Amino acid sequence: MKKTFLNLVLLLTFSLFFTACDTEMDEVVVISTPFGDMTAVFYDETPLHKANFLSLAKEGKYDSVIFHRVIENFMIQTGNLSTGTQEKDADYRIDAEFLPEKYIHVKGALAAARMGDNVNPQKQSSGSQFYIVDGEVYDQDGLQVRAVRREFLKLNGFFERMRKMDKYIELNEKYNFHVAKYQEDTTYNFEEAQRSLVFGSKELIEKEFGPQVDPGFTAQQVEAYTTIGGAPHLDGEYTVFGQVVEGLDVIDKIAAVETNRRDKPTEDVRMTISVIEMSKKEITKKYGIEYPNKEQ
Repeated sequence: MKKTFLNLVLLLTFSLFFTACDTEMDEVVVISTPFGDMTAVFYDETPLHKANFLSLAKEGKYDSVIFHRVIENFMIQTGNLSTGTQEKDADYRIDAEFLPEKYIHVKGALAAARMGDNVNPQKQSSGSQFYIVDGEVYDQDGLQVRAVRREFLKLNGFFERMRKMDKYIELNEKYNFHVAKYQEDTTYNFEEAQRSLVFGSKELIEKEFGPQVDPGFTAQQVEAYTTIGGAPHLDGEYTVFGQVVEGLDVIDKIAAVETNRRDKPTEDVRMTISVIEMSKKEITKKYGIEYPNKEQ
């Protein structure tokens, strides 16, 4: 009799445990725009960014904020709180949470905007601004071009820091020479001159900051960028902390709006964000988002 009772207690305990696991909850957001809704899920492995975004959304600070920078086939950026109901944008930064081996800039990726490496060498994220990847599909040659672009962005961040150092005054003089040439003649290819100067300074950069070896693209990245598309040159440079799982067509529609010379839409595109609670089991079943094993 006692053994039977003990078995029943154990059975009930295990049943309650697995039921609790099945009903573990999470929160997704719905970003509503004049072009439709986008549903996004955030990653547990980027807890600082996830908690910050959900907090701002629940407080209504994202409501009526505009998409202030839009580039077709690249990304749509928003989150400047001063363009909505707040008097100013967020005045803090979030430590980077890079997981480029798992979360990449595939179409629909939601990532944190940030200041450039020259003033933000730790690559800390903006406290509120984020972008959603529109991107494009690449072939192998196109991926190689983007790999070079990624390497340039990384080296240029170091270059900008170095040309402000007294011991590298010559680098600053060379840079300013090209700036002056462009100011005299706007047909002067400043971009190419800058690229040559930065790549030509790689030895000095490595002497100051250590080896700078680009890892190339993993099999996962190649598969994603040659089928779904995205912005591969941003991997490892900006924190990806979520993914749009419904409403990818909305990204395309916003990305295609008319913009001015600063990539700002000529007509404001505003958003509101609502937070919806769902079980993690349902999120995985519906959207294919896998949660990390807590025992690992």
